[in-house]
Amino acid sequence: MQMLFNNRVKLELREMLTKAADFYADKLGLDKELQDKIELEILVRKGPDRGACYTSCSPKRVPKFFTIELNPDDDISILQTLAHEMVHLKQFATGELRLMKRCAKWKDNIWTRKKDEMDDYYDSPWEIEAFGREEGLFLRYATENYNDE
Repeated sequence: MQMLFNNRVKLELREMLTKAADFYADKLGLDKELQDKIELEILVRKGPDRGACYTSCSPKRVPKFFTIELNPDDDISILQTLAHEMVHLKQFATGELRLMKRCAKWKDNIWTRKKDEMDDYYDSPWEIEAFGREEGLFLRYATENYNDE
């Protein structure tokens, strides 16, 4: 993956996030050919949300450019959030998830938004997968990279 960062990201944090993103992409099963086509911009900024992953694409095309926003509370939370958002990147990059104005397409099924924003978020299958994989991805990364400390 080609990675871009906003200017405020220190070199040490860039290296950590690059290494973690590559690790997560491998664990999520993104093949090397697809990874080589992906451009990932990581924005580290203070904000109300833990993080976000987004892309702009037409409903008929699989995107190759992604932006992940992260809120830098500490190394643990930023790596956990990156794991969560990398699951979304995988979902978009493989065509599993397509978000549209009034609905989403998840693995060839139409997911219509409900009127309750909390239900839309926590009951959506793509968030269930992202929350479900987040901790395992992070723990495996931390075990391999911080076990000696």
